Amino acid sequence: MLALLWQTDAVVLDALPIHFLALTTLMLLFGLRLSCLLFVLVMALQWLMSTQSLDQLLWALVCGWLVLALNYGVYLFCFHYVQRHLFIYLFIGAFLNSALGLVLFMLLQAWYQADQYSAHQLYDSYLIFIPLAALPEALLNGMAMTLLVIYKPEWVYTYYQRIYLSGK
Repeated sequence: MLALLWQTDAVVLDALPIHFLALTTLMLLFGLRLSCLLFVLVMALQWLMSTQSLDQLLWALVCGWLVLALNYGVYLFCFHYVQRHLFIYLFIGAFLNSALGLVLFMLLQAWYQADQYSAHQLYDSYLIFIPLAALPEALLNGMAMTLLVIYKPEWVYTYYQRIYLSGK
């Protein structure tokens, strides 16, 4: 499903695509370790279907792992320092978390291509789309997680672990 979602992208500058990540949903569904493994498998599948170089694949893996680490860090912050509540989990752990993940991903991609384009080109052609892409990314992940924790909370590892196994 992720490979299909990532195939629909808009390339503004060469090698700088804008697409939905859905990595927050992946991390919240499976936890950090399994989501990192699944991300590698999906990226390998996508690499086999595309014409990317191995260098680009490795950079995409690093960016994805950093986004997953950020997502897990925000989740841990919510788990340990914020009151345990469904709305906190959804709005901070899913909505805000996914928007921050997309911002980090796009900034890392722009930084990686900074030697090929001027700062003005990067800003005008790529970075200007960060607010435009962050809101749909947050809505996509937030709505998916809302449906999952309402109807199938046992499928969501981080929510099931957080609410049911903690006894609160």
